[in-house]
Amino acid sequence: MPVENYDQLHRLHQEWKKDLLLNEKEIKSLTEELTELAAQRLNNDQAAKVEHFQNSLIRKKEVVNDLLQQVIKGDKMMSEDTSDNAQLHMLHNKLQDDMDTFDRLFIELREEFKGFKRSLL
Repeated sequence: MPVENYDQLHRLHQEWKKDLLLNEKEIKSLTEELTELAAQRLNNDQAAKVEHFQNSLIRKKEVVNDLLQQVIKGDKMMSEDTSDNAQLHMLHNKLQDDMDTFDRLFIELREEFKGFKRSLL
């Protein structure tokens, strides 16, 4: 699909930015919860799970930052008079796939974390 409606694309990018910033806040909140859980007396398996979640949350934060940079790049491309529609289209499709994948994996991680918290109660 050729990119013809920059307004619609820009609105989608703004929505993605908002979602990514909300995810970033949630990652911070989950990290704080994990820090509190890690202060408890944990067995080796539980400690390994804490480390798994710490690493996963660090990685999710990196992905959020990468995705934000890509969205900003797309916005910049739209604002340039010399923007290449084909290149913008490819970036948009990749971003759409990456956002969908991130959302799916973040939901899975969130559910896994909730299960872990329940197991500690």
